[in-house]
Amino acid sequence: FPLAFVVFRALADRGYIFAKTLGMLLPAWGAWLLASYQALPFSRVSIVLVVVAFALVNVFIVWRRGGEIRAFLRDQRTVVFVEEFLFLVFFGAFLLRRFGNPDLWHPNFGGEKPMDFAILNAVTKSTWFPPYDAWFAGGYLNYYYFGQLITATLLRLSGIVPEVGYNLALPMFFALTALGAFSVAFNLAARIAGTVETRRNLIVGFLAALFVAVI
Repeated sequence: FPLAFVVFRALADRGYIFAKTLGMLLPAWGAWLLASYQALPFSRVSIVLVVVAFALVNVFIVWRRGGEIRAFLRDQRTVVFVEEFLFLVFFGAFLLRRFGNPDLWHPNFGGEKPMDFAILNAVTKSTWFPPYDAWFAGGYLNYYYFGQLITATLLRLSGIVPEVGYNLALPMFFALTALGAFSVAFNLAARIAGTVETRRNLIVGFLAALFVAVI
């Protein structure tokens, strides 16, 4: 969040919910760079090193601007609470959906997931990038895979097996999408209204989350 607080300083909520995305995107990107340039293999060690590097950046920001961050969290605690609560609601709702249908293979209920899961496994097991091709022995994956890389980074770091991690990642991306829409609409409404903490701004954000992620 300290990094988001600086990067998204023009937003009324200071990019609070986007901090969750940054917290996954930046470690994945850093580990990908290291493995792509053959500096360090894609592993838990490289991911932890990148996490520590970005943590130090956040520590520096807190050292320089800790007072501003504390003041924001105190003054806008309602917005922070609503965003955290809605994230858990959207995550929990889609998690129940996956719990009711966790199958990753069935042609009618699985859709494109078999291919998606194969790419995720290839990225998770690869030492260097680009990852190996799951369908062509000795080849490299000639396909966009960064979404799977973000998930694979979390799997490598946590040690969760892919078939479980996949069904946790889908609700996570669903919730991040919903709250991303919430934040954009909320900040636009706050800019128009000229104030942050109003019920209308929160309702506008919630409706945006429903329209983008549900409807």
